[in-house]
Amino acid sequence: MVTQKDIANRLGVSPSLVSRVLNGSASEIGVTPETIERICAEATRLNYQPNVVALMLRGAPTQVLGVVVKNFDDPFFGRILAELESLASRQGYSLLLTGYASNANIHSLARYKLDGLILAGTDFVPDGLTRFISNGTRVVRIGCGGQVTGVTRVVADIEHGLEELVGYLAKLGHRDIAYLGDDTELSGRREGEFLRALKCADLSARPECIIRTRYTGVDTGCEAMQLLLRQCQARRPTAVIAAEDVLAQSALRALFEAKIQVPNDLSLASVDDIPSTHMTIPSLTTVRQPIPEMARRAFETLIGTGDTPDEIMVRPELIIRESCAPPPSPSGS
Repeated sequence: MVTQKDIANRLGVSPSLVSRVLNGSASEIGVTPETIERICAEATRLNYQPNVVALMLRGAPTQVLGVVVKNFDDPFFGRILAELESLASRQGYSLLLTGYASNANIHSLARYKLDGLILAGTDFVPDGLTRFISNGTRVVRIGCGGQVTGVTRVVADIEHGLEELVGYLAKLGHRDIAYLGDDTELSGRREGEFLRALKCADLSARPECIIRTRYTGVDTGCEAMQLLLRQCQARRPTAVIAAEDVLAQSALRALFEAKIQVPNDLSLASVDDIPSTHMTIPSLTTVRQPIPEMARRAFETLIGTGDTPDEIMVRPELIIRESCAPPPSPSGS
């Protein structure tokens, strides 16, 4: 591994001067731009990398960020991690990754002097989080959930997105819209946002068209749709909005088995825009969470020097695909 001393010996300067240049404080002692450029060029040529352990011991910034992922099985988080890795790489930062499956995992990050910590996901608070906050580590959550003092939330304005989605369905002629959800906190929150979006469009939902089934994994959407069809056998809604894309994709199985065609017989839409939504048959209309912007705002908050807000709200985008159409006529034609 190339050290600052190696660079100093090659250029015939002192190691302390090299250290000043590489930590960005050389101009404070009057080092000329030419000397700074020469040292930086030699460091680049030798592929110099800072020694993180040495930086930790000096209490200097390590350019290392921790990331705690709520659920590695959820495809939504793959996009978040890809964006964070790209941002970190461009800015010379490294990511230390762990999961939330075991609260013990976050304690492993406490062994490092992190420049910041990202919580990727909603409605979870890792055990030991207060240790990072009390030590002055900046913490940002990408996702919603209960506010934790000292944690900035970067969230998509899903209520606005649902207002756009409901408005789009209303323009197609839909007046009887159902909601497909489960018993998770995220689904319950989006149910409330869905009902408020209906109200903005001067619509309302029949009680039997609001589904809150038990979360059972990838089969949840299928089971929820089967329950909806049973409860609404006498009068089926013309459109359904699922709390998440994964639920909607699973619900397509139940509709296929019931010989209900989407969108000819029933329109289906959802929220998130995970990568596979354009591959289903039909492709899903959905409210896209602006992952690149959310990741960028979270990253900039962590490495910035200004005050950190409690919440940063970003606007989602309605993505119109094949799964929605005008409701069928009463005659079924």
